[in-house]
Amino acid sequence: MSNKIIRLESLSLMDHDESLNDGSVFQTTRLIEVGHPYDENWSEPAPGGDDYVYRHSDSDVVSIDSIRSLCDSDGCCYLVKLKDGNELHLPIHAFIAETKEVTDDAD
Repeated sequence: MSNKIIRLESLSLMDHDESLNDGSVFQTTRLIEVGHPYDENWSEPAPGGDDYVYRHSDSDVVSIDSIRSLCDSDGCCYLVKLKDGNELHLPIHAFIAETKEVTDDAD
């Protein structure tokens, strides 16, 4: 039995407009989950109506691993492999990992 990373979550506070001194901030959550699109969903108005067309990238997340790397100050990072063959190296201190227990014969 071992643990497999299935999801990363990062929470950040951002100012909602150009004025950095107005005290208005909002929280944004970034999720990276195995089997789901890496890029954020976005929408646009549908032609001739009030509905929206939702689109997403085809860069689905294949796997997430924690690896030793020089890309972060503590020597570790998350390696996110995408369906299109690209890999992302994300700072380990910026995300909270969710894991599940898997057996050797499970994917």
